[in-house]
Amino acid sequence: MGGAESEILAVLREGGRTLQSELVRSTGYSRATVSDALGRLERKKMVTRTREGRNSRVSYVGGGRGRRGSLRVGFTRSAEYPFLVPLRRLLRDEGLEVEFHVYDQPVSVARALSLTAVDVGVAPLTTLFLMHSLDAPLTILGPAAAGGSCVMEGPGARPDAAEATAVCTRASTMEALVRSAESRGAIPRISNLEYAPSPAAMEATLMSGGVDLCSIWEPYATILEAKGARRLVRYSELGEHVCCAAAAGNHLGEEAIATLSRAYAASLEAVRRGAGAYVPAYAALSGLDASVLRRVEGEYTYPVGISPRKVADQLRAAGMLVPAPESFAASLSRGAR
Repeated sequence: MGGAESEILAVLREGGRTLQSELVRSTGYSRATVSDALGRLERKKMVTRTREGRNSRVSYVGGGRGRRGSLRVGFTRSAEYPFLVPLRRLLRDEGLEVEFHVYDQPVSVARALSLTAVDVGVAPLTTLFLMHSLDAPLTILGPAAAGGSCVMEGPGARPDAAEATAVCTRASTMEALVRSAESRGAIPRISNLEYAPSPAAMEATLMSGGVDLCSIWEPYATILEAKGARRLVRYSELGEHVCCAAAAGNHLGEEAIATLSRAYAASLEAVRRGAGAYVPAYAALSGLDASVLRRVEGEYTYPVGISPRKVADQLRAAGMLVPAPESFAASLSRGAR
């Protein structure tokens, strides 16, 4: 291996990824020498390059053919993702070990993906839609699930009230859907909408009487119901709303993203045949109670693809300005269409 290749790998092993122009500066080699060296490293499957305007972002993959790689996958603690269990097995078959990162706030997953703190994130589809409009370098692998969330009314709320206060997570599907339920008259007019950093914080605010309503996902809706909260409306009653989607950072490269897309589609198909088989392993992975996960199995369905126009309609119903659906379509992998 040449001197340029060795020095480039030393830089990448330290930081994981950097711009090609930064490699020129830090190694002292010419642009042409760095470009040639990166081409050889790409052919050895040791690095990947992703275009960023006139520059390229270079990512370290590993030691070449035959070496097992690793993949960081972020997701929110939710009943929605039992497919992560077969996905881990399928990716192991492809030579990739998965390192899971669990978050309590859905938009935190999208943020981690945008900062390349994770390589793949299962995040609110509405958030990914808006991130893509801001040129976030990501590819949507496919939908996660539809349904599985609702508006809960606290025990101290007045059932006949014309107005109500509410709490949800910021810039998420929960926010878009509570506004959609409001615009359709399914819940009272919201006089004040607060944001909370986690389901536990939303529960505390609702059950203490700090707000009247809570827009929340499973299994937390069922947990709240057991504590005396009342379901006002299931979002599945307002039509099919895809809650989350899986997205991969483009720093992984086209070949890796194609592999991920195939594995992701296969994992969803496995869950469609029967999510129950994966509950024990998913409970251990997510830290959620297996008995509660079994109770809410029927709350979710798993769509085959994503319609950018339906996503745009969902956001407009929530009173949000959205980019052209055609532009979002460009972010979808073949398996997500």
